[in-house]
Amino acid sequence: MIRFLSSLLLLCALATTPAGADTTPIPLHAGLSGQDRIGRLVWRGGIEMNFDDPRFGGISAMEIDPGGRTLTALTDRGHRAELFLEYDLAGNLSAAKLVDLEPVIGAVGRSIEDDRNSDIEAIARMPNGGWLVAFERNHRLLHYPASFAPLRAAPRLLLTPPGLERARSNLGIEAASETADKKILLISEDIKTTGAFNFAWLGNGAEWIPMAYTLFPPYKPTGAALLPNGDIVVVERRFTPPSDVGSRVARIPRRSLRPGAPIQTVEIARLEKPFVTENFEAIAARSAGRGQTIIYLASDNNFSDEQRNLLLMFELLP
Repeated sequence: MIRFLSSLLLLCALATTPAGADTTPIPLHAGLSGQDRIGRLVWRGGIEMNFDDPRFGGISAMEIDPGGRTLTALTDRGHRAELFLEYDLAGNLSAAKLVDLEPVIGAVGRSIEDDRNSDIEAIARMPNGGWLVAFERNHRLLHYPASFAPLRAAPRLLLTPPGLERARSNLGIEAASETADKKILLISEDIKTTGAFNFAWLGNGAEWIPMAYTLFPPYKPTGAALLPNGDIVVVERRFTPPSDVGSRVARIPRRSLRPGAPIQTVEIARLEKPFVTENFEAIAARSAGRGQTIIYLASDNNFSDEQRNLLLMFELLP
Protein backbone atom coordinates (compact mmCIF):
# COMPACT_ATOMS: atom_id res chain seq x y z
CA MET A 1 0.00 0.00 0.00
CA ILE A 2 2.83 2.43 0.86
CA ARG A 3 4.48 1.82 -2.53
CA PHE A 4 1.12 2.35 -4.26
CA LEU A 5 0.55 5.66 -2.48
CA SER A 6 4.12 6.78 -3.28
CA SER A 7 3.57 6.00 -6.97
CA LEU A 8 0.24 7.84 -6.95
CA LEU A 9 1.84 10.89 -5.35
CA LEU A 10 4.61 10.87 -7.96
CA LEU A 11 2.16 10.62 -10.87
CA CYS A 12 0.15 13.54 -9.51
CA ALA A 13 3.33 15.61 -9.24
CA LEU A 14 4.30 14.74 -12.80
CA ALA A 15 0.92 15.84 -14.02
CA THR A 16 1.06 19.24 -12.30
CA THR A 17 4.75 20.19 -12.00
CA PRO A 18 6.86 21.46 -14.92
CA ALA A 19 10.17 19.71 -15.41
CA GLY A 20 12.20 22.90 -15.74
CA ALA A 21 15.14 22.98 -18.09
CA ASP A 22 15.87 19.83 -20.03
CA THR A 23 18.54 17.43 -18.84
CA THR A 24 21.38 16.84 -21.30
CA PRO A 25 22.84 13.39 -22.09
CA ILE A 26 26.59 13.18 -21.57
CA PRO A 27 29.15 10.63 -22.83
CA LEU A 28 31.31 8.37 -20.71
CA HIS A 29 34.38 9.89 -22.33
CA ALA A 30 35.44 12.19 -25.13
CA GLY A 31 37.10 10.61 -28.14
CA LEU A 32 37.36 6.97 -27.00
CA SER A 33 34.94 5.52 -29.52
CA GLY A 34 33.26 2.26 -28.60
CA GLN A 35 34.62 1.97 -25.06
CA ASP A 36 31.76 1.54 -22.61
CA ARG A 37 33.45 -0.15 -19.66
CA ILE A 38 35.63 1.03 -16.76
CA GLY A 39 36.94 -1.75 -14.55
CA ARG A 40 33.86 -3.79 -13.63
CA LEU A 41 31.39 -1.03 -14.49
CA VAL A 42 29.50 -0.96 -17.80
CA TRP A 43 28.18 2.44 -18.94
CA ARG A 44 24.37 2.68 -18.93
CA GLY A 45 23.97 6.40 -19.58
CA GLY A 46 24.52 9.75 -17.91
CA ILE A 47 22.92 13.19 -17.81
CA GLU A 48 23.77 16.73 -16.77
CA MET A 49 20.96 18.34 -14.78
CA ASN A 50 20.29 22.07 -15.12
CA PHE A 51 16.84 22.59 -13.65
CA ASP A 52 15.42 26.11 -13.45
CA ASP A 53 15.01 26.06 -9.65
CA PRO A 54 18.10 27.77 -8.12
CA ARG A 55 17.72 25.63 -4.99
CA PHE A 56 18.67 22.51 -6.95
CA GLY A 57 22.29 21.40 -6.61
CA GLY A 58 24.82 20.33 -4.01
CA ILE A 59 23.74 16.67 -4.05
CA SER A 60 25.61 14.75 -1.36
CA ALA A 61 23.26 11.80 -0.65
CA MET A 62 20.55 9.88 -2.48
CA GLU A 63 18.34 6.79 -2.49
CA ILE A 64 16.47 5.17 -5.38
CA ASP A 65 13.28 3.10 -5.39
CA PRO A 66 13.54 -0.60 -6.34
CA GLY A 67 12.05 0.03 -9.79
CA GLY A 68 14.58 2.73 -10.62
CA ARG A 69 11.99 5.42 -11.37
CA THR A 70 12.05 7.71 -8.33
CA LEU A 71 15.31 9.10 -6.99
CA THR A 72 15.41 11.07 -3.73
CA ALA A 73 18.42 13.40 -3.48
CA LEU A 74 19.48 15.47 -0.46
CA THR A 75 21.47 18.68 -0.75
CA ASP A 76 24.09 20.66 1.13
CA ARG A 77 21.49 23.35 1.83
CA GLY A 78 18.94 21.06 3.43
CA HIS A 79 16.56 20.31 0.56
CA ARG A 80 14.95 17.09 -0.59
CA ALA A 81 14.68 16.73 -4.38
CA GLU A 82 12.44 14.10 -5.95
CA LEU A 83 13.49 13.13 -9.49
CA PHE A 84 11.58 10.96 -11.97
CA LEU A 85 14.08 9.08 -14.13
CA GLU A 86 13.53 8.20 -17.78
CA TYR A 87 15.20 5.42 -19.78
CA ASP A 88 15.60 4.64 -23.47
CA LEU A 89 14.47 1.44 -25.20
CA ALA A 90 17.70 -0.30 -24.15
CA GLY A 91 17.06 0.57 -20.50
CA ASN A 92 19.79 3.21 -20.32
CA LEU A 93 19.37 6.45 -18.38
CA SER A 94 18.26 9.18 -20.78
CA ALA A 95 16.62 12.03 -18.83
CA ALA A 96 15.17 13.15 -15.50
CA LYS A 97 12.32 15.37 -14.36
CA LEU A 98 12.40 17.39 -11.15
CA VAL A 99 8.97 16.76 -9.62
CA ASP A 100 9.42 18.10 -6.10
CA LEU A 101 11.96 20.23 -4.22
CA GLU A 102 11.26 21.18 -0.62
CA PRO A 103 13.17 21.90 2.60
CA VAL A 104 13.87 18.98 4.91
CA ILE A 105 12.18 19.16 8.32
CA GLY A 106 14.46 19.40 11.36
CA ALA A 107 14.21 17.72 14.76
CA VAL A 108 12.10 20.56 16.17
CA GLY A 109 9.59 20.26 13.34
CA ARG A 110 10.74 23.35 11.43
CA SER A 111 12.38 23.70 8.04
CA ILE A 112 16.19 23.64 8.08
CA GLU A 113 16.37 25.55 4.79
CA ASP A 114 17.90 28.67 6.30
CA ASP A 115 19.91 26.87 9.00
CA ARG A 116 23.67 27.27 8.52
CA ASN A 117 23.96 23.72 9.91
CA SER A 118 21.72 22.19 7.22
CA ASP A 119 24.59 20.46 5.36
CA ILE A 120 23.25 16.93 4.66
CA GLU A 121 25.94 14.41 3.69
CA ALA A 122 24.53 10.87 3.98
CA ILE A 123 21.32 8.84 4.05
CA ALA A 124 20.56 5.19 4.86
CA ARG A 125 17.52 3.01 5.47
CA MET A 126 16.99 2.30 9.17
CA PRO A 127 16.60 -1.36 10.20
CA ASN A 128 13.29 -0.66 11.99
CA GLY A 129 11.94 1.52 9.18
CA GLY A 130 12.44 5.07 8.07
CA TRP A 131 15.66 6.87 7.20
CA LEU A 132 18.85 7.93 8.93
CA VAL A 133 20.23 11.28 7.72
CA ALA A 134 23.70 12.54 8.70
CA PHE A 135 24.59 16.23 8.91
CA GLU A 136 27.90 18.09 8.99
CA ARG A 137 28.88 21.41 10.65
CA ASN A 138 26.58 20.68 13.57
CA HIS A 139 27.39 16.96 13.47
CA ARG A 140 24.24 14.96 14.17
CA LEU A 141 22.08 12.02 13.08
CA LEU A 142 18.32 12.25 12.58
CA HIS A 143 15.85 9.37 12.19
CA TYR A 144 12.91 10.15 9.89
CA PRO A 145 9.97 7.76 10.41
CA ALA A 146 8.66 5.48 7.68
CA SER A 147 6.04 7.20 5.53
CA PHE A 148 4.51 7.10 2.05
CA ALA A 149 6.12 10.57 1.71
CA PRO A 150 9.71 10.01 2.94
CA LEU A 151 11.54 12.72 4.91
CA ARG A 152 8.44 14.90 5.32
CA ALA A 153 7.65 14.04 8.95
CA ALA A 154 9.48 15.45 11.98
CA PRO A 155 12.50 13.29 12.91
CA ARG A 156 14.04 12.36 16.24
CA LEU A 157 17.67 12.85 17.24
CA LEU A 158 19.84 9.71 17.42
CA LEU A 159 22.82 8.97 19.63
CA THR A 160 26.04 10.60 18.43
CA PRO A 161 28.77 8.03 17.64
CA PRO A 162 31.80 8.18 19.97
CA GLY A 163 34.68 10.09 18.40
CA LEU A 164 32.51 12.22 16.13
CA GLU A 165 33.16 15.17 18.44
CA ARG A 166 36.72 15.21 17.04
CA ALA A 167 35.50 16.03 13.52
CA ARG A 168 36.18 19.39 11.97
CA SER A 169 33.17 21.39 10.81
CA ASN A 170 32.89 19.99 7.27
CA LEU A 171 34.72 16.68 7.66
CA GLY A 172 32.35 14.50 9.63
CA ILE A 173 30.16 11.55 8.57
CA GLU A 174 30.21 11.47 4.77
CA ALA A 175 28.81 8.02 3.95
CA ALA A 176 26.11 5.77 5.42
CA SER A 177 24.50 2.48 4.41
CA GLU A 178 22.25 -0.22 5.73
CA THR A 179 24.08 -3.55 6.07
CA ALA A 180 22.96 -7.04 5.11
CA ASP A 181 22.32 -7.91 8.78
CA LYS A 182 20.14 -4.83 9.35
CA LYS A 183 22.65 -2.53 10.98
CA ILE A 184 23.93 0.86 9.86
CA LEU A 185 27.48 1.56 8.70
CA LEU A 186 28.73 5.15 9.05
CA ILE A 187 32.03 6.30 7.51
CA SER A 188 33.78 9.58 8.25
CA GLU A 189 35.49 11.63 5.58
CA ASP A 190 38.55 12.64 7.55
CA ILE A 191 38.58 11.58 11.21
CA LYS A 192 41.76 9.53 11.43
CA THR A 193 42.32 6.67 13.86
CA THR A 194 45.87 6.34 12.48
CA GLY A 195 47.48 7.45 9.24
CA ALA A 196 46.02 4.48 7.36
CA PHE A 197 42.46 4.46 8.70
CA ASN A 198 39.43 6.71 9.14
CA PHE A 199 36.83 6.41 11.86
CA ALA A 200 33.73 4.38 10.98
CA TRP A 201 30.92 3.01 13.14
CA LEU A 202 28.57 0.05 13.06
CA GLY A 203 25.32 0.21 14.99
CA ASN A 204 21.57 0.71 15.11
CA GLY A 205 21.07 4.32 16.15
CA ALA A 206 20.91 3.52 19.86
CA GLU A 207 24.50 2.26 20.13
CA TRP A 208 27.60 2.48 17.91
CA ILE A 209 30.71 0.29 17.74
CA PRO A 210 33.82 2.19 16.55
CA MET A 211 35.42 0.70 13.43
CA ALA A 212 38.43 1.53 11.23
CA TYR A 213 37.93 2.17 7.51
CA THR A 214 41.05 1.40 5.45
CA LEU A 215 42.07 4.39 3.35
CA PHE A 216 43.28 4.26 -0.25
CA PRO A 217 45.15 7.60 -0.62
CA PRO A 218 44.57 10.08 -2.13
CA TYR A 219 40.90 9.04 -2.22
CA LYS A 220 38.50 9.70 0.67
CA PRO A 221 35.03 8.13 1.16
CA THR A 222 32.04 10.26 0.16
CA GLY A 223 29.09 7.85 -0.22
CA ALA A 224 27.92 4.27 0.37
CA ALA A 225 24.99 1.99 -0.54
CA LEU A 226 23.91 -1.60 0.05
CA LEU A 227 24.26 -3.94 -2.94
CA PRO A 228 21.70 -6.70 -3.65
CA ASN A 229 24.27 -9.40 -2.74
CA GLY A 230 24.85 -7.94 0.75
CA ASP A 231 28.14 -6.18 0.02
CA ILE A 232 28.36 -2.39 0.33
CA VAL A 233 29.50 -0.18 -2.53
CA VAL A 234 31.39 3.03 -1.75
CA VAL A 235 32.46 6.01 -3.81
CA GLU A 236 35.68 7.79 -2.85
CA ARG A 237 36.92 11.12 -4.15
CA ARG A 238 40.31 12.72 -4.62
CA PHE A 239 40.87 16.42 -5.12
CA THR A 240 44.04 18.07 -6.39
CA PRO A 241 43.94 21.89 -6.32
CA PRO A 242 42.95 23.96 -8.10
CA SER A 243 40.29 21.85 -9.84
CA ASP A 244 41.43 18.30 -10.64
CA VAL A 245 39.07 15.61 -9.29
CA GLY A 246 38.78 11.85 -9.68
CA SER A 247 36.77 9.03 -8.11
CA ARG A 248 37.25 5.46 -7.01
CA VAL A 249 34.34 3.00 -6.74
CA ALA A 250 34.91 0.00 -4.48
CA ARG A 251 32.97 -2.59 -2.54
CA ILE A 252 33.11 -3.69 1.08
CA PRO A 253 32.62 -7.47 1.27
CA ARG A 254 30.01 -8.24 3.93
CA ARG A 255 32.53 -10.50 5.68
CA SER A 256 34.73 -7.43 6.21
CA LEU A 257 32.20 -5.87 8.60
CA ARG A 258 33.41 -7.49 11.82
CA PRO A 259 33.88 -5.51 15.03
CA GLY A 260 37.58 -5.30 15.83
CA ALA A 261 38.67 -5.90 12.22
CA PRO A 262 39.60 -3.09 9.81
CA ILE A 263 37.11 -2.52 6.99
CA GLN A 264 38.76 -3.48 3.70
CA THR A 265 37.61 -2.47 0.21
CA VAL A 266 37.99 -4.17 -3.17
CA GLU A 267 38.32 -1.79 -6.10
CA ILE A 268 35.63 -1.88 -8.81
CA ALA A 269 36.69 1.02 -11.04
CA ARG A 270 38.25 4.48 -11.15
CA LEU A 271 36.72 7.48 -12.88
CA GLU A 272 39.67 9.51 -14.07
CA LYS A 273 40.25 11.56 -17.22
CA PRO A 274 39.58 11.06 -20.13
CA PHE A 275 36.47 9.49 -18.59
CA VAL A 276 33.80 11.72 -17.09
CA THR A 277 34.95 13.25 -13.81
CA GLU A 278 33.24 15.49 -11.29
CA ASN A 279 32.80 15.84 -7.53
CA PHE A 280 30.89 12.57 -7.02
CA GLU A 281 29.52 12.35 -3.46
CA ALA A 282 26.30 10.32 -3.73
CA ILE A 283 25.81 6.67 -4.68
CA ALA A 284 22.77 4.36 -4.87
CA ALA A 285 22.20 0.80 -6.03
CA ARG A 286 19.34 -1.49 -7.03
CA SER A 287 18.63 -4.82 -8.70
CA ALA A 288 17.25 -4.76 -12.27
CA GLY A 289 14.70 -7.11 -13.82
CA ARG A 290 17.14 -9.69 -15.19
CA GLY A 291 19.24 -9.82 -12.05
CA GLN A 292 21.69 -7.08 -13.00
CA THR A 293 23.07 -4.79 -10.32
CA ILE A 294 22.67 -1.11 -11.24
CA ILE A 295 24.72 1.65 -9.63
CA TYR A 296 24.03 5.40 -9.80
CA LEU A 297 26.49 8.21 -9.05
CA ALA A 298 25.56 11.87 -8.51
CA SER A 299 27.86 14.85 -8.21
CA ASP A 300 27.86 17.79 -5.80
CA ASN A 301 28.35 21.01 -7.76
CA ASN A 302 28.70 23.06 -4.55
CA PHE A 303 26.24 25.50 -6.17
CA SER A 304 29.10 26.70 -8.36
CA ASP A 305 28.93 27.61 -12.04
CA GLU A 306 32.32 25.91 -12.43
CA GLN A 307 30.94 22.45 -11.51
CA ARG A 308 28.15 20.27 -12.87
CA ASN A 309 25.18 18.35 -11.46
CA LEU A 310 25.73 14.93 -13.05
CA LEU A 311 23.84 11.66 -12.66
CA LEU A 312 25.51 8.52 -14.03
CA MET A 313 24.21 4.96 -14.36
CA PHE A 314 26.36 1.81 -14.56
CA GLU A 315 25.82 -1.92 -14.54
CA LEU A 316 28.09 -3.78 -12.13
CA LEU A 317 29.56 -6.93 -13.64
CA PRO A 318 29.54 -10.09 -11.48
